[in-house]
Amino acid sequence: MADQLLLRLTDISRDYGAIQALKGASFEVGRGEVMGLVGENGAGKSTMVKIIGGFDTGFTGEYFFDGKACSFSSPTAAEHAGIAIAQQELSLIPTMSVAENIFLAGDGVPQIASKSYLARKTKPFLEEVGLGHINPLRITSRLSVGEQHLVEVARLIAHNPQVLILDEPTAALGETDSIRILDMVKRLKDRGKSVIYVSHRLDEIFRICDRITVLRDGESQAPRAAAEMDVNSLVELMLGFELGDMYPAREPIARDDPLLKVHDLWPDGILEPISFDVYPGEILGLAGQLGSGTSEILGAMAGSTKSRGGTLHYNGEEFLPSRPREAIRRGIAYCSEDRKHDGLFLGRPIMENLSAPSHETISRNGLLNGKKERASTAENAIKFTVDPKRLPQEAGVLSGGNQQKVALGKWLSISPKVILVNEPTRGVDVGARAEIYQILRDLANHGAAIVVASTDIQEITNLPDRIISFYRGLRVGELQLNEMTSANILEQITDPFREAGIAVPEKAS
Repeated sequence: MADQLLLRLTDISRDYGAIQALKGASFEVGRGEVMGLVGENGAGKSTMVKIIGGFDTGFTGEYFFDGKACSFSSPTAAEHAGIAIAQQELSLIPTMSVAENIFLAGDGVPQIASKSYLARKTKPFLEEVGLGHINPLRITSRLSVGEQHLVEVARLIAHNPQVLILDEPTAALGETDSIRILDMVKRLKDRGKSVIYVSHRLDEIFRICDRITVLRDGESQAPRAAAEMDVNSLVELMLGFELGDMYPAREPIARDDPLLKVHDLWPDGILEPISFDVYPGEILGLAGQLGSGTSEILGAMAGSTKSRGGTLHYNGEEFLPSRPREAIRRGIAYCSEDRKHDGLFLGRPIMENLSAPSHETISRNGLLNGKKERASTAENAIKFTVDPKRLPQEAGVLSGGNQQKVALGKWLSISPKVILVNEPTRGVDVGARAEIYQILRDLANHGAAIVVASTDIQEITNLPDRIISFYRGLRVGELQLNEMTSANILEQITDPFREAGIAVPEKAS
């Protein structure tokens, strides 16, 4: 593999004004090899992928493909040469059928074809990605998010690429759909395809990659064999120093008087009302795959999702917020799973984002007190390790990790005692993950009650003090700290009734 290089880039540099994204970086992938590409947010991974795929032509350095020096002027040119990219954002048309999406564009697309012909032609590509059971004429919007990601890859495979780039393919997926993606990568490798796998999920990197290339501050480290490394050595290579323990230590929780009681909450997506208590100093985990109902539960508690009934008992009051403002006024913070959609104002300064929930306390008669705003946002920025000097900058220029820290940090402005967090580290690099985990633990240690929903099996196993598990809208179990293993959690959220009879191996944390 490594001695039969298919793609090689050397001494690649790329700057965007004052920002030096890549500094003499190199990258390679062999024939039939799965090469992992990892690094912190802002390390240069996206820039390298854009250059490989023909999206960015303003670089310096040498680019060799199939033994020949080349330069692709566009993504179309790269795709014609045999390089395809499946990006995080889907490019499918949801109102069209699966077959129509796969043959919408590119070489070999029939000018005139019946639906049955397209369905027959589509079937082999669906089988290739593990979707052989899907009707090719099904409307794409009716598929799960994971299935749509696999259809996206099937569309690319239909053009017979030699190199397939998968950019964070499982970032928004649950465990079952993630396993489908990994199985597909293994099948592509067995067929002799080369795969560049970009991911923040290090357990996936070790499960499927032959070698790993690390980018750090725009510079590349020499590729290493995955079999010769472990998580700790890879993290050290990514950061340039030892990270230590990823997850903070968990101490026994005194569960005497609940800080928050949830009684008969019944949001859409849940099959029956649910009740549970959360205690001061506790991080409670809601474990489940996408569509299990955990997101809807947090949304209903925060007033952003409608509920058919139920109440919250908090701070001597019984209520159910019908809008986020009602929860915020009571000191309940809610960080959604999509920071770009409803967690941040990306085009506004970081300072405005950090002060957004607290306008009532830093304003008078509708006028903001600039001095109060600057003081409070600077203090909260420091707590979340965001450089206060960057407060005037737009939130959109921050790396994914820093954006997530701002999305969380803004809630400190209302001094919350109940903090609801959905997917706390989605799309966040390993260094920022450790910081976010420590911050959540510190908040709990200071008496806050925190409820976290996550589809990341390592995160939901190692961060909470207690877990309530869900499967397709149904509460299926509760696990105490001494019962919380990846195997136990996976069984409850993927096969709680032992219908498949699948033995789930324990993962290393």
